[in-house]
Amino acid sequence: MRSALSVVFVAAVASLVAASSCATAVECTTNSDCPKGEYCAASHCRLNCSDSARDCRAGEYCDINGMCQSGDAGAPVDSSVGTDGGVADGSAALPDGSVADTGAGPDAASGALRTFDLCSQQSDCKSGLLCKPLAPGDAARCTPVCATAAQCFSAGRCLKVGADQYCVRGDVGRACSGASDCNYACLTPGSYCTASCTSGGDCPNGYGCMTISNQKVCVKAEFYCGGGQTCSSLKCDTSMLVSSCTTSCASAADCPQRAGPLAKWTCQAGSCARPSDVVGPVGQGETAEYACDVSNNVANLCNDAQHIDFDKFVVPSPPSLSCPSNAAAGGAPGDVCVNSCKYAGGCIDGFACTAVGNIANQRIGLCLPSGGGTEVGGSCARDGDCAFGYCSQGRCSRDCSGDGLCPSGSTCSAVGGPIPNVENSVAFRRCQ
Repeated sequence: MRSALSVVFVAAVASLVAASSCATAVECTTNSDCPKGEYCAASHCRLNCSDSARDCRAGEYCDINGMCQSGDAGAPVDSSVGTDGGVADGSAALPDGSVADTGAGPDAASGALRTFDLCSQQSDCKSGLLCKPLAPGDAARCTPVCATAAQCFSAGRCLKVGADQYCVRGDVGRACSGASDCNYACLTPGSYCTASCTSGGDCPNGYGCMTISNQKVCVKAEFYCGGGQTCSSLKCDTSMLVSSCTTSCASAADCPQRAGPLAKWTCQAGSCARPSDVVGPVGQGETAEYACDVSNNVANLCNDAQHIDFDKFVVPSPPSLSCPSNAAAGGAPGDVCVNSCKYAGGCIDGFACTAVGNIANQRIGLCLPSGGGTEVGGSCARDGDCAFGYCSQGRCSRDCSGDGLCPSGSTCSAVGGPIPNVENSVAFRRCQ
């Protein structure tokens, strides 16, 4: 069993390194490989300007990549959002406040790209979008400028990074050593990225929203405790089959959130309590573990009581245990824990919330492996091959149910299936 979490909030909002005052010889493939204020040309980072009046000709301005561009001096990006509440990328607002993909593809006049499209420079993206990595180390994609998270894609967060404020993806749970490794902040020891929150619904399943150093942030509860293992500033729930760390709470809203219609966590005496069907804390994507319960049956110890083989997409059989036994056993190769999810909280780094689960003919979201190198429309054999964590009928897709957004070349289409119940009863749609 794993060691417990020790949590100390040690970093504030991550900031970008200041732009260099001169061009460098850094090798690059895209602008995102270069220091802020430089662009990629002929495989090297370059800087043509830093001051519009001094470095550029009349009628030009110095853009965010250090390039002189034609037009009025000032920022080349329209930072407004649509008055209909949608993202200003040419999409149309839906009655529920989400954004429908118009399917128009890149703008024919300007060649501008839409939300989620890979980009090399600011001029690649439509008005209202910035060409930025969605998390440190990610490839640059067109992403909306924003004032609030409501103007971002599902599970996106609106953060000010350097001089710009735009939508970033959730990277909670990513391994880190400092704030610069994260969109928001790094919790150490434990060394994982966190995010600000107002409730557990803002965090991935398995993470509660609790106060650390006077800030409410997403804190991981997926750790064992007892037997010499401690939860540090978290609490140890010894009432379960195996003792498990848990977060503090003022109400159940602070606790980790499972997808409906699954039983919910509760807040008892200031601590988050797991529902009765959950008897262990093994986290998303970790090898499933099993133990004998009080009735001498083999019990799954996953944090959400669910497990799967992501490659085969089947639920493996548990190992054979000779009960009673005090020892826990690991599952078969490929047998890993999988959390249910809601679109708002999303999943931990490396996984995407996709509504492919089905309980009693009600659709639920599951956290599927994401971050593969294949974009929407490309060939795939498994979910993990795809950038957005969803392989459908041999092609990479994206669950666009919550926001209506798809990269260029695809549209957000309703495909039917079980009654939707991921969040707000939105119909299931995917990019195709």
